Amino acid sequence: MKQRLSKQEIVLIAGAVVVGCFLRWSHNDGLAIEHFDEGIYSSPIWYERMSDTPYPARHLYAPPLLPAAITAAHVLTGSELAPFLPGLLAGSLSILVIWGFTRSCFGMAAGIVAVLLTAFSEFHIVFSRMALTDVPVLLWISLSVWLGVVGIERRSLWFMFMGGLSCGLAWWTKYSGWLPLAIVSAGSAMWWLTGGQRHCSLRRLLQMNATMVVTAALVWSPWPAMLQDFGGYAAVSANHATYVTGLSEWRNNLAAQVTCYTELDSWLTAAAISLAVLFAGVHRWYEACRSTWNSKAPTGTGVTAVILLRFVAAAILLPVVTLAVGSFGVLVAVGAGGLAGVSLWPVLTALPNSPFRPNGATNSGPPERCETDKAAAPGVDPRLGTCILAAWFGGMLLMTPMYTPFPRLLLPLTATLWMGAAAGVGWWIEASINVARRTAAGDRVPERKGLQTMVMVLAVFAVLIIVLGTGLPVRRSSIHDSHTALKKASVEVAAACEEDAAGQPIEEVPQEAPNCIVYTFGEPSVLFHLNALGLIALPVQDVWFPPAAFEGRDLPTYLVFGPNALRTPGFMYDWVDAESRFEHVGNVTWQPSSVVLFNLFRPQWIIQHEDEVRQQELEIWRIKRS
Repeated sequence: MKQRLSKQEIVLIAGAVVVGCFLRWSHNDGLAIEHFDEGIYSSPIWYERMSDTPYPARHLYAPPLLPAAITAAHVLTGSELAPFLPGLLAGSLSILVIWGFTRSCFGMAAGIVAVLLTAFSEFHIVFSRMALTDVPVLLWISLSVWLGVVGIERRSLWFMFMGGLSCGLAWWTKYSGWLPLAIVSAGSAMWWLTGGQRHCSLRRLLQMNATMVVTAALVWSPWPAMLQDFGGYAAVSANHATYVTGLSEWRNNLAAQVTCYTELDSWLTAAAISLAVLFAGVHRWYEACRSTWNSKAPTGTGVTAVILLRFVAAAILLPVVTLAVGSFGVLVAVGAGGLAGVSLWPVLTALPNSPFRPNGATNSGPPERCETDKAAAPGVDPRLGTCILAAWFGGMLLMTPMYTPFPRLLLPLTATLWMGAAAGVGWWIEASINVARRTAAGDRVPERKGLQTMVMVLAVFAVLIIVLGTGLPVRRSSIHDSHTALKKASVEVAAACEEDAAGQPIEEVPQEAPNCIVYTFGEPSVLFHLNALGLIALPVQDVWFPPAAFEGRDLPTYLVFGPNALRTPGFMYDWVDAESRFEHVGNVTWQPSSVVLFNLFRPQWIIQHEDEVRQQELEIWRIKRS
């Protein structure tokens, strides 16, 4: 069915998007390349311009769409923020896409909850402010799944084609970009087996899924062909296999990833949950009351102040629970309960299908729907949305912990938590209104209505007393923490190399010769900053390189490495053999941000070695003169 947005709903959504954009785009002075992968993806800005070839082994980390977008942003703006613009833009657009998907599948109230949870999500905000593939690919995945759901609902090959196109762009962004194909095909199959066959033939369903798959494959196909120059896709798969830990580490990896998520959790997420429930509940209550204000029957609406009180109480209680146990558990619980409710008590399905009564009509008989109820209804079959979301959540929950627990890998699973929790809250709001209307239509007043109200009020007061009396762990928000520590450390590295080079006796060289050459092992982000400072700095893949030379004369040549090199298999063995070729110049200490720290070490190791891991070092060595 065609969805109509009220002015109030548009204002709520626009306000949430504006606040979400502000949280992502503000405090830009703290943005800098810091993460290992950020240095790889930003390499076209300096490396390709200097060498006219891609950064070594860049194809192993991701397809070229994000590096191309960063290059375009740099050409268009010339700003230091160019590497972060694709992520900031994708993060902002994701708010709208996730709202659109949730609103289509689960109705107006769920859409309001989803847009607020996404806009205020600290986990999403932090990665939106980094030059990584994960937020852009989440945008394309969400858009692709949404288009696929609408395509199946409308039996439209055009929408499936557009979904395949979006999936192809996701695939060009990250190697996991094929996920929409699995999500839509598995979810639609589940829907067809549980009742969808009454609305869509198997042949038509297969045609639609095939359209999406073929389109995505055609969009993606040029890249595998281009990979033939680098060993083909087999080389990429072999590299990915090194990060697979399998089922044996599933539990430990999930625990590590949830711990990383919790590290970024704070009062902001609790506030988002409170505002989401409050705005969705109050707006839906207002719309439901308004739809029958002109009714002639005095007890016709059933949507009394008690319902509003219930929504307000939930908006108070849920954030308190969130502060106590963390938002991950709360979102999982609310989402699981809500999706079960959507399936077992199809109140959302009834919204567009119940008898329709215009505003002001006489209220008699069973609780019929009004214009505002129709506007609040989902645009597609909620059972289809439930199956798609269940397939998405189940697939991510199974597969994500099978990989090395890098924090950013949790983003696709986190998105299902926002949408699942939104579906749960939306279902509960509609179910509450539905029960009240049925009670009023039968001229029956619940015997325990007063007792329920009293218990609700006492529960809220009890929670407030506990909070005021004992307090709760309220974590500070880290969304605007500075990422400039490595940039500042790189400035010190550059100064140390230039100062040491100035004191080295060198043969007569032309005036245009550089003062020194700096190589780094495993630190592409340091390379980014050193080149921005005007040094000639290049990557190496071993420690046996010769001194740099200019017109046959050796130049002071330096090697810089840090924590990423120390974690590279085999590096320490090679360094023990090669160290005698170098002379130690100095070390530079820097403090990684939480996101980078959790990328380097597992949470348990960080807890056990807090003082050691919080301070990391960049070591500077010079090749000895022969």
